[in-house]
Amino acid sequence: MTAPAPRIGAAMTYDATLGKLLLFSGVRGDTSCQSASTWILKDSWTWDGSSWTLLHPASLPPGRSFGAMAYDDVRRMTLLFGGGAPNSDPRVLDTWTWDGKSWSQLHPSPGPATEGSITYDAASGSLLLFSGSTYSWDGRNWIDLRPAHSPSVGIPAFITYDAAHRAAVVLTVDFAGTTTTWTWSGSDWQQQHPVHQPSGFTAIGAYDAKRGVVVALIGDQTWTWNGSDWAQQHPAHSPKPRFFASAAYDPAVGKVMVFGGKIYGLAPPNTELVNNELWGWDGTDWTRAA
Repeated sequence: MTAPAPRIGAAMTYDATLGKLLLFSGVRGDTSCQSASTWILKDSWTWDGSSWTLLHPASLPPGRSFGAMAYDDVRRMTLLFGGGAPNSDPRVLDTWTWDGKSWSQLHPSPGPATEGSITYDAASGSLLLFSGSTYSWDGRNWIDLRPAHSPSVGIPAFITYDAAHRAAVVLTVDFAGTTTTWTWSGSDWQQQHPVHQPSGFTAIGAYDAKRGVVVALIGDQTWTWNGSDWAQQHPAHSPKPRFFASAAYDPAVGKVMVFGGKIYGLAPPNTELVNNELWGWDGTDWTRAA
C-alpha cells in the first residue's frame, strides 16, 4: 500500500519532530461496510511533501474517528485525545503521546468528558482543547479552564491557532449552514461579528503561517480570516465539497493541506464518495498533491 485508504474523520497534524505531516486512523465512511471489522482504520502515515509512508510502531492507540491531535511545541511531541462519533464508532476519551517513534498512553485524571478539537496555543505554551468545555494540557494533566463564555451556536467545525493575532479561532456551523466565529483571549471566548461571514454545511480549516491568515474550505468555497474579517478567495481550482475531511498546515511546503473526507453532490443524486485525496493551498490556488 502506497497511500492511506479512503477515509473520513482522520486525525492529522504536522509533526515537527519528524518534519512531516502525521495522519492517524479514521473510518472507512462507507455505510455498506459499517459493521465490518475493517470499518475502523487503525494505521498511521506520514507525508513528506511528495509521498506517503506507512509507519510501523510497536503499538498504536485504538483506531477511531475524529481524534483530536496536535503537536506540542514545548514538549516536542504529538498528543492525541479521544474520538468516536454517533452512528460510526464508540466514543473514546483516552490520551496518547507520539514522540516520533512510539506511542505511549497517559492516564491523566480527571480528563475531558467528551471528545473535541485541539490546537497548540503558543500564547500559553500549551495545547488547547475545545469539547464544549475548554481545557489546556500541561504535559501531565488536563486543566478545566472554565471560561465565562463558550462557543454555543452550532457544531464546532475546527479549531486553529492564529499566530498573527495570538488567538485560537473556532468556527461553528449550524444545520442552516450559518457559521459563527469565536476567538480565545487566553481566559475567555469572544464571539466575533465580522462584516463578512461564510455560509455552508461543511467546514475545515487551519492557520496558514506563511501568509498569516486562517484558511477555511467551506463547501467548495475558500475563505481566509485576517483576525477581524473573512474574505472569500476565488481559486481556479478547488476540492469538491466534502464532509469529515482533515486539515493541517505543512510548513515544509508552506501550504495548508486537506485530506480525505466524503465528497457529496455527485451524480446520481445523493451519491457520496469517500476519498483519499490530498490537496494543498498555496495562497492563490488549490492543487492536488496525491
